[in-house]
This record gives sequence, C-alpha cells and structure tokens, in this order.
Amino acid sequence: MLDRFAEQLRKARLKKGVSLQQMAAKTRIDFKFLEAIDNGNFGFLPELYVKAFIRQYAKAVDLDEQETIKKFEIAKAGKIIEDDEPKSLLEQKIEISKNQSEREKGKTTPIFNGSVPASKKPAKPDEMKKKLRVLIYAAGVVLAGVIVFFTFMNRSSTIVVEELPYEKVLEESRDRYQVKEKTNEASTVTINSDSLTLQFTNADSLDSAWVMVIYDDIKKEDFLLYPKNTKTLHAVDNFKFTLGNSGVILIRLDNQQLNFDGKRGSVRHYEITKNGIQRLNAPPIIKIE
Repeated sequence: MLDRFAEQLRKARLKKGVSLQQMAAKTRIDFKFLEAIDNGNFGFLPELYVKAFIRQYAKAVDLDEQETIKKFEIAKAGKIIEDDEPKSLLEQKIEISKNQSEREKGKTTPIFNGSVPASKKPAKPDEMKKKLRVLIYAAGVVLAGVIVFFTFMNRSSTIVVEELPYEKVLEESRDRYQVKEKTNEASTVTINSDSLTLQFTNADSLDSAWVMVIYDDIKKEDFLLYPKNTKTLHAVDNFKFTLGNSGVILIRLDNQQLNFDGKRGSVRHYEITKNGIQRLNAPPIIKIE
C-alpha cells in the first residue's frame, strides 16, 4: 500500500513539472530521502521525521498536507487507499466554486405574469394555538440552554491554552534556525555557574540533522538543525539526546569539543553529564515520578 501512496505523490510532483533536484532545493530535504519517498521506502528515518518530510513534499506540490498524512497512515496500516491522485489546493478551490455556481443556477426566480395570486386560506384557531405552543416551547428550550451554558462557564476554573498546529511549529522552527545564533545578544541571560552549556553545530553544507533532547530528565525538545547552523542549550545536571544523521554534528560542552562515534545517516543516542559523554543503547525517555 505504501507503493501506491508513493506513486500518488510522484504523479503529483510530475504534474507540477518538478524534478527531484528541484524538490530538494525547494524543501531543503536531502536528495536521497526524496528518492526513497518516490520509491515507496519510508523506513529511512524515525516516523516523526518521515511525516515532517511528507508534509513538506505535499506543500511543495500544492497538496493538502493533513489529507496526505492521513493517506500515509492508512497505507502504513495496510489498508487500501483511493487510486485517484490527490487533488491540488487549486483544483479543490475550482471544484468548490463550480459547485456553488451550479447551486446558484438551480435557483429559480419567480416571474410576475400579471395574474393575482390565490389568497391563502386563513389559519384555523386550533392550528394557530399549536404553532404558538411550539414557538413558546422552542423559546423555553433556548433560554434554558443559555442559562446552563453561562452557569457552567462561571463555575469552570479551567484555563484553555490554544495549542499551535504542527505545521506552524515546523515553519517557526525552520525560520528560527535559518540564521546562525549570535553570541553577542543585546539582552543577557543569567545562567547558574554550576549549570551545563551544550552546543550542537551542523558542520555539513548540504544535509540537515535531527535532534531530540531531554533536559535533566524532565523537559523534552526536538528540532531540525539545518546545514551550518548552531543550537545552544542549558541544563543543571545532564542532557540525554537522540541524533539523526549523527555524523554531521559537532558537540561542545562548556565550550570544550567532545569526541563521539557519530555516523552520517545513522540515528544514535547519548547522555552528557559533567563527567563527559557516553553512548546509550536505547532512546532516552523522561522519568515519571
């Protein structure tokens, strides 16, 4: 099923007249990963990064990103997906406009022919009473609903925090790391002298790297590190992290270069404390007390 999903993506790309080289330049996804997607091979990285690449791929060829991710999940589960290639956003808008035009054409405009319309028979008193009772009942239901709603809202102490959509977070992360970090900032941040300062640098000029970090076993963050970009982090006691494409990363702890066995294209896990760096056999997780 993943082969059929990959074929739909490839058809959408070819329909837009975009080559894999152009797609790599437009999305900044490595050519070999785009080639793997075209061939239906989606096991080249953890699913988090694969989905991020599929969203960027769909966006580049004007496909609906959410719908494309749904089709990927259906195909991964082994279910049959539709054979028709996904419609672009422009095609969807044209189809909506066409349906609205057809509905407007279907409406008939009354034509005055000079004849006097037949007068309606006056409603019987019983029917008037029934209608009045229905209106009173409906008004009572609406009023009761309004009272219950405001009563519940006044008693509720829960604060609702709006969560940013994944696409917005990805776009903000891309904008944030397009420019290298500046060390001489106008504002200063007070850091405990006993804390650890960790710096990741992508030393490659083409490939991106993927980083997931757990600070002091309680806080988690993940991000894409683009070529020639740097990210600085702070913790009190330790860092535990996973590196995707670990061979392109340079690590400095408290401004001291660390040596580790990273390998290009490989996903590896490490822990850093004041004593140095050591490799982990499994992905790190947040401790639950």
